[in-house]
Amino acid sequence: MKVLIYLPFAAAALLVGWQLLAPEDAVVTERAKAPQAAAPTPTYESMQHIPNRLGLAAPTDGIESLRETEVDGTLEVDAQGNLVISEQLRHLFDYFFTAVGEISFEEAAERIRIYLASQLQDPALGQSLTLLQNYIDYKTALVELEQGFPVVADIAGLRARQDEVQRLRARLFSPEAHAAFFAAEEIYNHFTLERLAILQDPNLTDDDKASMIENLRQSLPDDVQDLLIPQIHQELTVQTEQLLEQGADPSEVRELRLSLVGPEATGRLEDLDQERQQWQQRMDDFSAEREAILSYNGLAEEDKQAAIEELLESRFNANERLRVSSLLDMTAE
Repeated sequence: MKVLIYLPFAAAALLVGWQLLAPEDAVVTERAKAPQAAAPTPTYESMQHIPNRLGLAAPTDGIESLRETEVDGTLEVDAQGNLVISEQLRHLFDYFFTAVGEISFEEAAERIRIYLASQLQDPALGQSLTLLQNYIDYKTALVELEQGFPVVADIAGLRARQDEVQRLRARLFSPEAHAAFFAAEEIYNHFTLERLAILQDPNLTDDDKASMIENLRQSLPDDVQDLLIPQIHQELTVQTEQLLEQGADPSEVRELRLSLVGPEATGRLEDLDQERQQWQQRMDDFSAEREAILSYNGLAEEDKQAAIEELLESRFNANERLRVSSLLDMTAE
């Protein structure tokens, strides 16, 4: 049975605008407040003095959020000693930049240089430092670019923003680095915008929208499709809880599920809801009878426990009894 999967950010996208598509620039806001001259690309020789200048035994020293963590992102070189450019390098850069707030943006960049110098030799070292400087220039320019776009935007505004970001990346990175760092993200963002356009089209029926979004999803590479699944589950959970807190009726919950996961998955969720409701009713009935036994003054404690065991065995199978016993233990605590 095929499962329909849709990205769940129709309303959220328009509320947060460009933030949906580019959370990456937040760490450089402080740095971008004032114009700064581009720093020269460090050389391997200058790198040798950076660890002593900062007084670090390791590049992550003194950063509480990175304590007891491993550097995210691997470094690879080919047979000629050249750097292999992949998304892993961007992961490495972002690993250190997530510490901005505890340390400055400039210090985070310095610590990346320390780490690169400890792991690589030329020519890979020089190539990695050039890419780091490109990435720093990109992060800074991205903050400036965002100032020209509203936080709340329509589809046309989101598309214009994404086009500008892609042009910025193409200007600052080589085609190889651009693809390695951003290809998957740009495919994902394109899907998001196309999905939003479908959901907001008043001329389409719900069935048409579901079919078109499913076709759009199937056109994505497998690895990008895999990224959608946990996000859908999380968003469905959050939005369902919000609806229930607001007193929504079952038809509103069903409509939400249909828009996020399609009719087949909605049917399975409704079956699961029914099973949970039946289980809760059985538990409520058992608990009421159990309390009646415990509160009956005419029985000795041993007889009460025997009666409860008999009740438990008559109402639940072996696996269910383990679950009930576990729930009772948790309640007792």
